[in-house]
Amino acid sequence: MMRKLELKEIKEIELNLLVEFDRLCRENHLYYTLCGGTLLGAVRHKGFIPWDDDIDVLMPRPDYDRLLNDRKIDKSGLAEYVELCHWKDGTLGYPFMKLVDNRTRVDVDYFDNDLNVNKIWIDIFPIDGNPGDRKALNIIYRKSIRLRRLLCLKLAKSGEGKTKLKRLLKPALIKILSLIRIKELCKRMDTLASSYDFGGSEYIGGILWGYGPQERIHKKEYMTPVKLEFEGHFFNAPSNYHEYLTGLYKDYMQLPPKDKRIVHGLHAYMLEEEA
Repeated sequence: MMRKLELKEIKEIELNLLVEFDRLCRENHLYYTLCGGTLLGAVRHKGFIPWDDDIDVLMPRPDYDRLLNDRKIDKSGLAEYVELCHWKDGTLGYPFMKLVDNRTRVDVDYFDNDLNVNKIWIDIFPIDGNPGDRKALNIIYRKSIRLRRLLCLKLAKSGEGKTKLKRLLKPALIKILSLIRIKELCKRMDTLASSYDFGGSEYIGGILWGYGPQERIHKKEYMTPVKLEFEGHFFNAPSNYHEYLTGLYKDYMQLPPKDKRIVHGLHAYMLEEEA
């Protein structure tokens, strides 16, 4: 049996996943920060953006790779229903990681649930070294975005889309892309994203699955954490969050117009044992 979850309940489950992730990182000496709309929510609302329904975090590439590859990372402190999913072990069709709640099920508009995690999650992205040269910066992000579009087509539901043209073209495009394995695309994206050494870079940004060149920030200040309140808890944020948020949103303290306050198409359910 499954019970449909309201937005408030979805947010509570996601917050619990973030608390679990924060503890995992502290116990294993891993560094992370809030990012994207989650960081904006912490700064502007001290919690979720009211119309948002997801949580994102960034990890410096060295810490991210430790969590992804190091078998010595102790995950025993995680709740028994919490699982770390990633593309390398085939539990995720994206080139990053997700922490999921196995008590739940979700259905996401336009994406094939058999190729995606079908449980409530938080996203865990790497932040990588970025070139200082603006031309090189634009080139690497363009390459990443092209690969991302191919992967999103691989993961899309055939015959569905926001426009009639997309609904007509998707089946043919998905069939053409069937020759490329999802894991191979993820590997290519991960290799591209980590091509600039994190330790030797002055600038860093989310090449793998970020917002674009405008996300590039100074590494030194990013690696200096501050604590920000989010739904009554305190989590890591980069000390240069103003630089980061200004790059993404310009005047980020200004609320967007009401027609831009869009909630993702997430339909979530809690698995319940039959009486």
